[in-house]
Amino acid sequence: MEPKLNIKGLFSSEQEMLGTIKRRRICYDTEPYYNTTKKGGLVQIGFQINLYGTFPEPETATPDDSDFSKVLRDVRKVAEALSNTCDPLHMCEATIIDSNSLTYSPDRKMRPDVTVHIPVFDQKNFGHPVDENTRNTVNMACRMLESAGVRKTRWQE
Repeated sequence: MEPKLNIKGLFSSEQEMLGTIKRRRICYDTEPYYNTTKKGGLVQIGFQINLYGTFPEPETATPDDSDFSKVLRDVRKVAEALSNTCDPLHMCEATIIDSNSLTYSPDRKMRPDVTVHIPVFDQKNFGHPVDENTRNTVNMACRMLESAGVRKTRWQE
């Protein structure tokens, strides 16, 4: 049985969370997370999960849109549910970084997206190269997102 997102204090029910994910057409992707070494090089220490949500009427959305804060709030709630669920060594109560602008990606047909970033790395031993435990954590996080209805890369109707 797959673990579920910890929605306590964020959503009143699983149905509310599923409705939010569908309404905001929340998608995700992952990318490497790097830190600089003492010698000025880069070392991958983990991953970053990016959650993207959009507007009810994306064709008219702007960064000044009154719905921007609502979309950001909803995407952030999903990010917080994920952060509250995963392995505390790597993710629990991780710093969740909000975007204050809209992004557009060909992967999501250039829809206006509000983005929330979740870094995933070993918080007790910050700076060491990514390891199997970190990989397993990010893979489990992605499976939990998908089981909650969050789509990988893009929303397909």
